[in-house]
Amino acid sequence: MDFLIFVFQLFIAAIVIVLIYQTLKYTHTMWRFKNRKKDGSEDKDFKYFD
Repeated sequence: MDFLIFVFQLFIAAIVIVLIYQTLKYTHTMWRFKNRKKDGSEDKDFKYFD
């Protein structure tokens, strides 16, 4: 029984790590999008958000 709880905790920890990574990646991209140059020279980097 203890082994099943340990495996379940590892599974939950893996999900948490993936979610944290995806959140940080999204936050970094949105920060870059928010602070891009106003002349449009960086718009090709953000084709999915325009």
